[in-house]
Amino acid sequence: MSIQTIFLVLLGAAVFVIGTTNIRAYLRQQKPGSILNGKVLSVKPVEKRDKEERLVQHYYELMVQCSGGGKTFNEKLESTMEYEKGEELKLVRNGSRVVPLSGRGVSFAMALSIALIGMGLAVFPIVYRNTGEKEGSVVLVLLLLLAGAVCCMSFLRDRGKHLTAMEGEITDILYYRSGDNKKFSKPVESYYPLIKCSIREKEKSFLSAYNSRTKGAYKTGAKVKLFYDEEAGCIVEKKASPMLIVMTVLFWLTALVGLISIIGG
Repeated sequence: MSIQTIFLVLLGAAVFVIGTTNIRAYLRQQKPGSILNGKVLSVKPVEKRDKEERLVQHYYELMVQCSGGGKTFNEKLESTMEYEKGEELKLVRNGSRVVPLSGRGVSFAMALSIALIGMGLAVFPIVYRNTGEKEGSVVLVLLLLLAGAVCCMSFLRDRGKHLTAMEGEITDILYYRSGDNKKFSKPVESYYPLIKCSIREKEKSFLSAYNSRTKGAYKTGAKVKLFYDEEAGCIVEKKASPMLIVMTVLFWLTALVGLISIIGG
């Protein structure tokens, strides 16, 4: 088995795991009683700095009263988003844990497509080697069509949301380091902006889900463009990029060329 084959099989397996993980997350949310209503009872900010006064830890410990399925109970949560005492929020069961509901999940169709792409990548080199060039090309065309569909669904899903534009300000930068100095590897350093914004005339701070490995990528005091999803009740940091449509067209055009080649051959 060649290195290229091993690489494609491992890549396919990784993509398949991502797809199936998202499928499980989606199915969990569809179970009765999985979505809960929460009310914040107490908030405790947690912050830590290193010897160089860099922010290395920032989150909020929340005690939340959860209700759903005819039951009411209190749950201790950790959140990178700031909440006020008495504020209401949507929660979701994640195994034995309860976490704030995020609007960043993917649809079932998208998750299934990702899983199928992973499966296709894993079996493509085996099909190509054992059955021939034509059958392998058919698998490749199907993968390209699915990849284009995932990009298209992602773009349309995000564009379909009713988002309100707003402005935020970077108030600090969180420094995160993973790994140690070793013979063949170095630690990875990442920088996350801490952002302050105003929602319904109330100021909120949150740690961005996006990061950079470049030290000067974010500047304290810099303004950033944000969006608020009224339906989900959450902040959206980035809209769907038009590049997704470009990728959709490229995937589908390549698939069309492959299909013509298969028919012509």
